[in-house]
Amino acid sequence: MDANQFSDLLQRYRLGTCSSAEKEWVEGWYNERRNNIYNPLTEEEEEIVGERIYSNVQEVLTSATAERVIPIWRKQRTWWVAAGTMMLMATAGYFLLTRKDPVPEIVQTPKPQTQPVMPGGNKALLTLGDGSVIVLDSAANGALSQQGKAIVLKKQDGELVYQSRHNGNQDVIAWNTISTPRGGQYQVVLPDGTKVWLNAVSSLRFPAGFTGKERAVQLTGEAYFEVAEVKMPGEGKKMPFKVYINPSPAANEGNRVEVSGTHFNIKAYNDEAAINTTLLEGAVTMISPKVRAFLKPGQQAQVRKDGQMYVDEHADLEEAVAWKEGRFVFNEASVETVMREIARWYDVEIVYAGKVPAEKFEGEIPRNSNITEVFKILELSNVHCKIEGRKITVLP
Repeated sequence: MDANQFSDLLQRYRLGTCSSAEKEWVEGWYNERRNNIYNPLTEEEEEIVGERIYSNVQEVLTSATAERVIPIWRKQRTWWVAAGTMMLMATAGYFLLTRKDPVPEIVQTPKPQTQPVMPGGNKALLTLGDGSVIVLDSAANGALSQQGKAIVLKKQDGELVYQSRHNGNQDVIAWNTISTPRGGQYQVVLPDGTKVWLNAVSSLRFPAGFTGKERAVQLTGEAYFEVAEVKMPGEGKKMPFKVYINPSPAANEGNRVEVSGTHFNIKAYNDEAAINTTLLEGAVTMISPKVRAFLKPGQQAQVRKDGQMYVDEHADLEEAVAWKEGRFVFNEASVETVMREIARWYDVEIVYAGKVPAEKFEGEIPRNSNITEVFKILELSNVHCKIEGRKITVLP
């Protein structure tokens, strides 16, 4: 900042048009200098310096305003402290011209704009057998890769298809993984024609071609399956389809679902109290390390953390699969249950200010709703929240 820029700053300070940051800088700088003033000048030298300072400031002020300025140094030995604002400018100007260290420029830094919280969409990563990764939401439609004897196609936004070029078993099996982030969902058609819908924060590991006498996939998170009926080569028997849930890295262990041809939903998030398998059509067997249960349509198997299982004979099917249809459906759901769903789909952090509200929520919310609309609906059940960026605070 040179002398002219500083004079302009002083002029805007006097007129009250400078920014708050500039005002604070001028006053702070002046107070610092005022407290350390050492005046070695005689009275005669003082008057000469004062006249020079005044003439410089007067030139700037008279060019910008017609207001009459009264000389202030003519009262003997009082010009250093008289006339308030003018003296502030004169003294500051004097030290500006005589100081050796540069005056830092005042830069107005714009405040970053907070991005609005938006609902999730079709987002996923595809990890191929060789370890390479394809970002599906930005990839163009068409052929993406060849895995064994299967062509990987992105048919449209949100849909991935494995199209087998030859019938029969493959010699080399390439295992692929499709995974969705917070705020993401995707659909994949497996090489046997089975359709799988993945909810947010979920992954499905599967072979690019099924071999042997069974079809096996690995699931973490939540997915809806429509399993295609496939006969074993040379036999009339149906080829079993198995879903291993949250398996260990070393082997397919723990909980699993065995099916032949059916429609069902598996919800297996680690932050949920249980693994829920809900059957809509066909038949499945839910197997835990301690027990197994054969499910009929309309039933839901709930496997708790300790391995114990409970079968709900009259499950709420609409609530279980509403996410696939673009809705949240809650039936006497706790606040924590609702907030977990919101956190995954809107990619937000949920915190609780004090005790968790005991209210139960019952209702339906479109998954494409703005986050503020969601909380307006929740307020009808006395669930109140505060939004700060991507942080949602649930009030007691």
